[in-house]
Amino acid sequence: MGPGTAYLVTDGFNPFNRQARADQSEPRAWNHGSWSGAEFAAEAVVPVPVRVRDPSSSSQSAWLAAHQQLTAAFRPVGEAAEDVELRFNYAGTEFVMFGRPRMLELETRTTRRGWSRTECAFVALDPLIYSGALHQVVTGLPTFVGGLQVPLQVPFTVDGVQVGGREDLVNVGTESTGLFLRLDGPLDEPRATLQDPDGVPHTLRFDVALAAGQWLEVDTAAETVFLNGLPTSSQLGKTAGEFFLLPPGTSTLRFAHTGDHNGTAQITASYRDAWW
Repeated sequence: MGPGTAYLVTDGFNPFNRQARADQSEPRAWNHGSWSGAEFAAEAVVPVPVRVRDPSSSSQSAWLAAHQQLTAAFRPVGEAAEDVELRFNYAGTEFVMFGRPRMLELETRTTRRGWSRTECAFVALDPLIYSGALHQVVTGLPTFVGGLQVPLQVPFTVDGVQVGGREDLVNVGTESTGLFLRLDGPLDEPRATLQDPDGVPHTLRFDVALAAGQWLEVDTAAETVFLNGLPTSSQLGKTAGEFFLLPPGTSTLRFAHTGDHNGTAQITASYRDAWW
């Protein structure tokens, strides 16, 4: 959609409106004013007004073909129950929201002249706006190089340097975002720790042994842990610790296990920056 296509998004496209949901709000029985319980952001309704006209033809049949394509794009998701992506470019940066197409209303008075104004709507069930780019960071198990290997008779310290086992994750947004972690074996009782920008550690531990070729898929927002990516092989009962989100700023992801070092095991962290 956009310049050069049959679909010109006109004034009125707005992915930024937000409303709060406070279902527990009610008047105070024995005091002034009201009392509000927990409050959360409601789903975000994004209006998408579109001028539909085939740039190569002003015929009614050309308009109809373009309209049919737009209708197909905004059709219900059916039984798949999967969110779709609404991507848009603003100030030179691509963003994405996840939700469902919910409305397509056509003004027919101009269709005989080969164009129309169509009101579409997208409902972001998750109201956050994410970066269009998916960030991925990979690291292996930690090892140390350097340092002294011989005993000395006087107090003397030369530290080794850690290689691998940790990577910085940067969320340039304004809201915490979920992490998708993939832990590839061989691993014995692996653990992943996120040290947030304030220096506070948050750790997930997995009481599993992964052979070479096996992996765990972890969604820290949905709080799921699947062996080899299979929902039927949940490892939630063998998981301890805290399902952490990636806060705004720079955090450090640390990766380790209880077994010996090997050069095959690794962790992959995938995430998007997030804004309200």
